[in-house]
Amino acid sequence: LDQSIATQRQLFRKVKKGFQEQSFQLATAQHEIQLLQAQVNNSTKRKNKAVKVDPNTKFATISNIRQSQIEAGEVEVDTDGSSVSDYPSEAESCIVVATMPSR
Repeated sequence: LDQSIATQRQLFRKVKKGFQEQSFQLATAQHEIQLLQAQVNNSTKRKNKAVKVDPNTKFATISNIRQSQIEAGEVEVDTDGSSVSDYPSEAESCIVVATMPSR
């Protein structure tokens, strides 16, 4: 094993390059596995939760349906009030055109 210093350096460079390539391939494969695992977790069918209805009413209200969706994890809770309708209520939509001065 009488090798010159240059030959040993070249051998070490090649070994180092091989390890770097293997490390890169391993990191890439692990990242792809994580992405696929997340995709599988997100695509699983969720069980629908029954809407709890007051026995004295015929139909479920929007709030009952929304609460069941939140409990089932289908939607997230809105605490900022963004789910409130953008349309004004009837009282807000009234327009006063003119008023008679009171005497």
